[in-house]
Amino acid sequence: MNRARGPSARSSVYSPGPASNISSAMTDPDHDALLRAIVRHADDDTPRLVYADWLEENGRGEEGEFVRVQCRLASAEPDDPEYPALTDREEELRTWLGTHAPGPRPTFPGGLSVEGGNRWWTYTYRGFPRFLEFDGYERYGAKAMRALASAVERAFDVLPTRWLVVRYITLAQLRALLKYPVLAGLSHLTVQLSATEDGDGAARLLAGCRHLRHLRGLSLAFGFGEAGCAALAAAPWGGLEWFSPTCHEITPAGVRALSGAEWFRNARELRLNHGLPDGSFDALARLPAFPRLHSLDLTQTAFSEPAWQTFARSRAFPALGRLQLSYSELSGGQFDALAACTSGLRVLGLRSCGLPPGTGAALAAAPWAAALRSLDLSNNGLPAADVKAIASCRAFGELRHLRLSNNTLAPTVLSALTANPALRGLRELHLDGYTATGLTPAHFERFLTKLDMPDLRYLELSGRPLGARATRRFTDPKFASLTRLHLNDCKLSDAAVKALVTAPALRNLLTLGLDNNKLTTGPEPLADRAVLPKLAACGLSSNAISAATKRKLRRRPDVRL
Repeated sequence: MNRARGPSARSSVYSPGPASNISSAMTDPDHDALLRAIVRHADDDTPRLVYADWLEENGRGEEGEFVRVQCRLASAEPDDPEYPALTDREEELRTWLGTHAPGPRPTFPGGLSVEGGNRWWTYTYRGFPRFLEFDGYERYGAKAMRALASAVERAFDVLPTRWLVVRYITLAQLRALLKYPVLAGLSHLTVQLSATEDGDGAARLLAGCRHLRHLRGLSLAFGFGEAGCAALAAAPWGGLEWFSPTCHEITPAGVRALSGAEWFRNARELRLNHGLPDGSFDALARLPAFPRLHSLDLTQTAFSEPAWQTFARSRAFPALGRLQLSYSELSGGQFDALAACTSGLRVLGLRSCGLPPGTGAALAAAPWAAALRSLDLSNNGLPAADVKAIASCRAFGELRHLRLSNNTLAPTVLSALTANPALRGLRELHLDGYTATGLTPAHFERFLTKLDMPDLRYLELSGRPLGARATRRFTDPKFASLTRLHLNDCKLSDAAVKALVTAPALRNLLTLGLDNNKLTTGPEPLADRAVLPKLAACGLSSNAISAATKRKLRRRPDVRL
């Protein structure tokens, strides 16, 4: 990465447009022409990639790389071999840019807004803000919708953002908004109704709107029943690929009604989270194949073991690569049923699912274990025997991201992690937490000495008793690939932290967590910006750092006290 630049030495990402007050110090005509081309051809990656080249050639390499990575991710699917590396790099660049390259602060009339400044990079798509947002609170009637439509038209003149999020509007306001032709320019739409509004009526309005024929994504943050499902199934959305409804009122009959729609059968991503009924999940698994569906989000759901058995036998998901189940109920036999599924899962999220004892062995024996690239088992309180079975799994040769946070860690688990050659390709490893069996700093010193993961970029050990000697192991050149290292509440010494932050092997660090270690002088070298020059975020809260040292450290925007 390039060295951080001061605010006066860089310009904003966006130059002024005819209908915006976006400020910029940039007057280069090539820059302005490139941005106008991106806005005019919002669906085309080519102008964005040309702009990325221009950014790199003009000393803004991180921004250019971010555009390239996000364009590549927009077309990638979970089975893409580059997918883990792309997601890693996207997050690294987003963190760095948020600290060192704050974007412009666009403002629009009519209550329309977009994230700006340090948050410009927070929610992005292909290098630019993902959403235009409207909050309908205390903005009443059709007049507010007229102002909103005018503001969206202005935003389309200066930003390539084509996703509109409208919150807390009434059914009457939705009816008024859908009359405006500017909505034909949208690629994605999110609608959140005010409480007590008629969800089925809203579904009918959306399905009948001629301006929404070209939608590729739709999120409905309101409940609707069988009548709404039937209306949506009749909508002429030939290009819709992403659908995220509020699910708690969708019945099995509603699922079957939706399955009659070509757009539903051809979806690439479905988010059926937060309350899809058990019978509706069973009905979904019994449908004919979704030939293009690669991502299914079932976060915060509670399905029975028989429903999961139906899912495991289902042929409805031949292309499924990403399955998100975090905060769902899997404490009984549900996980055993899931483990029997034959889909080639690549990304599996099982955070806070109450997984039962025996999960480790079932997971290691699952037919999809060898295909996994990302596995999140955080916050399940698994016993050490299960965590060891996971750490010992020789089928994980494709695994790149492994999150075992807040499960029971024991010396045998650490030994298994270092002894398993299948895990040598890991890029991300999370072992943080406070549930441990007999762990001492000596165990972590041996673990870090033996660890052989040359591609490891993100290591999370917060809450573990590392101590000073284990911490010094990070100065070994084998850790030079690390970009994110979190050692919060690890009983570190000042001398060990001083050696850590000044180690040449760690010059690639972007984030460093050192909160709650009772440090006083150890972080003082960070006052010199040549120390960890690529740093984007260093947490030092809950330490006893002197006032004088704090004043020095505050000169760095990346140090957070």
